[in-house]
Amino acid sequence: MTERKLYFKLDGQSPVAESLRVLRTNIHFIDEKEKKTVVVTSAIPKEGKSFIAANYAMSEAMVGKKVLLLDCDLRRPRAHSTFGVEGRHGLSEVLMGERNVEELIVKEVEKNLDLLPTKPMEQNVTELLQSKKMESLVEEVQEKYDLVVIDTAPLMVATDAAILSKISDGVIFVNGYDMVSKKELLYAKEILSSAGANIYGMVVNKIDNSGYGYGYKSHGYYNNNYRYYQDYIKEDK
Repeated sequence: MTERKLYFKLDGQSPVAESLRVLRTNIHFIDEKEKKTVVVTSAIPKEGKSFIAANYAMSEAMVGKKVLLLDCDLRRPRAHSTFGVEGRHGLSEVLMGERNVEELIVKEVEKNLDLLPTKPMEQNVTELLQSKKMESLVEEVQEKYDLVVIDTAPLMVATDAAILSKISDGVIFVNGYDMVSKKELLYAKEILSSAGANIYGMVVNKIDNSGYGYGYKSHGYYNNNYRYYQDYIKEDK
């Protein structure tokens, strides 16, 4: 079963869909503050953070919230393929001042759910996400949506999630079951903590290896950052 599935669309009564409902409920109960922007990330690639981001966004849309899924994984965007839309335009052009955000948002990819996709970029990604333009964009869409869900690159690839956590209410940290070493988990968590991120908690994904496993287990962390980055960029080439 591929990662790019919408479980609420395929089987709204499946155990996976029910787990996503529990995630939605738990985030609501974490604190009383209204949550306008939530970042979703992981430690390494292929842990399923884009799957969680898309399905969490859809779960919130299904209870009547007006939701925007914002694909900030500029190095390897995935949200467009989940919803079957083109990924040739989007966020990257807005951040470079080439297009207006409103004209690039894909309306109603599902009921109550809009999508701002992006095309892949390799240069100056971190600088763009750290720019005033990005901050202004988030402020703009927060005015129009009940919730903005931001899909970001894994922390071992780039620190984008830590940067974006500064303009969000909190972070969902996705962990692929038996895919990441304890050192990698702690290191990734430290990146977020050092940025002052409000970590809502960890979502353990792919527990049923027969259904979701990729047969991948990583070792070490500091010296592997460059390898993760290169694999992540080149995977679809």
